[in-house]
Amino acid sequence: MKAVETFTTDFESTLDLPDDNLNLLRRESFEEFKKHGLPTRKEEYWKYSDPSIISNLELEFVSSGQYEDENYDVILVNGKIVKRFKDCQMGDISEGLRSGNLGEDLFKKKDKPFLNLNNAFAINGCYLILESTSRQTIRILNLITNEGKYQAVHPRCVIIAKRNSESVIFEEFRIMGNGTSFVNSVTDVIIEDGANLEHIIMDDFAENTYHVANVCVKQYKDSNFVSHNFTMGKKFARRDFNVELNQSGANCNLFGLYFVDEENHIDHHTTIDHKEAHCNSKEHYKGILSGKSTGVFNGRIHVHPGAQKTDAIQNNQNLLLSDDAIIHTKPELEIYADDVKCTHGATIGPLDEKGLFYLRSRGLNRKEAQQILMRAYVNEIIENVSDEKIRSELMELILDRLPKGG
Repeated sequence: MKAVETFTTDFESTLDLPDDNLNLLRRESFEEFKKHGLPTRKEEYWKYSDPSIISNLELEFVSSGQYEDENYDVILVNGKIVKRFKDCQMGDISEGLRSGNLGEDLFKKKDKPFLNLNNAFAINGCYLILESTSRQTIRILNLITNEGKYQAVHPRCVIIAKRNSESVIFEEFRIMGNGTSFVNSVTDVIIEDGANLEHIIMDDFAENTYHVANVCVKQYKDSNFVSHNFTMGKKFARRDFNVELNQSGANCNLFGLYFVDEENHIDHHTTIDHKEAHCNSKEHYKGILSGKSTGVFNGRIHVHPGAQKTDAIQNNQNLLLSDDAIIHTKPELEIYADDVKCTHGATIGPLDEKGLFYLRSRGLNRKEAQQILMRAYVNEIIENVSDEKIRSELMELILDRLPKGG
């Protein structure tokens, strides 16, 4: 357990912060992390992903740096703010606790070790309070710099959409450098009554990146949340997405697109908790796997007692471009109310041979035909992004990442 030993040493070195209250909350989180340790494959939710690949890394905690890019409104380097957005309230986690903009419940004990670990290292991070009732778009860059080291970074972002606000958040993770990085990120999203939030999250990492991400969403009365989750992670990527529909009239739409190639591994776990009546959810995730890669999709819809008139749809589709690629897909429904409409489904298969034949009969070679079919496949997810500029950028980047076929 080399990584755990390193986390302990690094944690102790960060306790000289002047904020005693934050240090206390962080220590409680770290004690909870040490109590349970890192997960193992014996746990159901880690059955198809081996976290020991992380526990055996020799990692070191890294400091921040500087970076400028006028295309982003907020920039964090190794988890620390280096550029602030002037048109909304924002600050780091310590500032948020002192001002009362953030509550200590962010640090309550979790049943997920990587969440507790992130809480323990919540030295900087950022929070944003969105209050504008006229639509605003904010672009956030989480930049991890690594020049040949084995390092650990724990980015944290808290997004609070206030009552009746309208916002689009584009949160991008990027590596600069060629070292080995473990990135343990958490994004907390709180959507108050009547607020509308569209959240786009994308990673574009280097080869030697191990990424564990948790996105935790809490929605309240008549709120609307649209998520676009684009994962192109390398080596090992795990993203847990949890949405709580806490009051009636809350609606969420989750769209996801992931690529896995070579011998890399991507694991998506989603949970939508329908806690109150008259809430709707729709989830559509697509994957493309090639080489000897492995993908995991575990989607769970939990309808609590009393959550009548729930309408929930879940769909997972996977395109296998290689006989050696593996996908584990597991849609789940857990329903404790009787007046609901819930459906789920999963498909796995190669590119449509009839479609390939048709395109080739029109004079295209096989690679060109494959590219056209894959473009149509990914466009079904990308077209849901409302911001035209961001949608165009995503399409260009994703088309560049598509397997070239053969």
